[in-house]
Amino acid sequence: MHAAPFSAVQAFMQQHPELSAVSPQWQSLAGGSSNQLYRSEATVRGTPAAVVLRVNAAPEQVPGVDRAREAEVLAQLQGQHWAPWVLHCALSADEQTDDKEGHGWLLTHWHGDSLTDPLTAAQRAQLRTAVAAWQALELDPKTVPANSLRMDYTALLAGYAAQLVGLPMERALQQMVERASRELARLPGVPAVLTHHDLHPGNLCAHQDTLVVLDWEYAALGNAWFDAAALVQRCGMKAEDIAVLPAFVGLEDTALAEGLMRARWLGDALECLWYWARGLGGTDRKMADLMRETLRLLKQPEETAAD
Repeated sequence: MHAAPFSAVQAFMQQHPELSAVSPQWQSLAGGSSNQLYRSEATVRGTPAAVVLRVNAAPEQVPGVDRAREAEVLAQLQGQHWAPWVLHCALSADEQTDDKEGHGWLLTHWHGDSLTDPLTAAQRAQLRTAVAAWQALELDPKTVPANSLRMDYTALLAGYAAQLVGLPMERALQQMVERASRELARLPGVPAVLTHHDLHPGNLCAHQDTLVVLDWEYAALGNAWFDAAALVQRCGMKAEDIAVLPAFVGLEDTALAEGLMRARWLGDALECLWYWARGLGGTDRKMADLMRETLRLLKQPEETAAD
C-alpha cells in the first residue's frame, strides 16, 4: 500500500490559515480492511481539535468505489450534523506534484470512536432521522456528470463477475452474481435516493451525544432497499421504522416485507462477492467461512413474485 502522504497533508494545511499546527505525530488507528487511518492533533479555526487522515486503498482493494463520486457526495453533505466534517478530499496522493502513484486521501474532523455495542434507542432515533434527511436530499451534480452520481448496479455486478474468474467456487459465485441481478429486478419499486450502501455500527460514531455517519465510499443515488435492509439487520430497527422513511412512504405492508426479504439476501450476497473479489488479505475473514457463506446464500430459496 502507498505510504501515507503526510508531507502533502502538511503542505495543504500550511496553505490554509484556518488549519494549522498539525502534530508531526500521526497515530495509526484501527479501521476497515482496506484504507489506512491516522489521527493527529491540530488547530482548526483557532480551536484545538483532533483530525483523522484516511489514506485511500488501491482500487482493487475497494471494488465498486468511485472516489470522484464520493468527493462530490461528501461536498454536498457538509453542514449536516450527521455527516463527517471534511477538511479536504484529495483524489491523488499529492495534488501539487500530480503524484498518481498513490490513491488519494481524506482529511476530516475526529468524530469519536466507532460504536461497538448495539445502538441505543436514542441512537436508532438519530440514525432514522439522518437516513430520512439524506433520502430527502436532491443531489446537485457540480463537478461530475449527473449520471456519475448514480450507482450502476449492472456495472458493479459485471465488475465482480470479471474479478471472480479463476477463483475457487467460480461457478457458484457466477451463479450468485446472476441471482443478484434477478433479485435486484424483483425489488419493489422505490424512488432513487441518496443511499449509503454500507450502514453498520462500525461506520457510526457518537460524538458529544451526536451520531455521525462515516465511510461514504459507496454512497450514490441508488436503491434505498440496501440501506433499509442494513438498518434492520445491523442497526436493530424494525419494519415500522423503515415504513416512515421518505423512500418507502405509501408502500403496502406486503411490498415492504418482500423488499426487506430480498434486500437482506442481496446485501449479504454483495458483501460475500466483495470479499471474494478483493481477496481476504488484511481482513479477519477466513476462506472456509467465506465458502460456507457462499453455499448458505445459494441454498436459500429464490422466491418469485408469484410465490
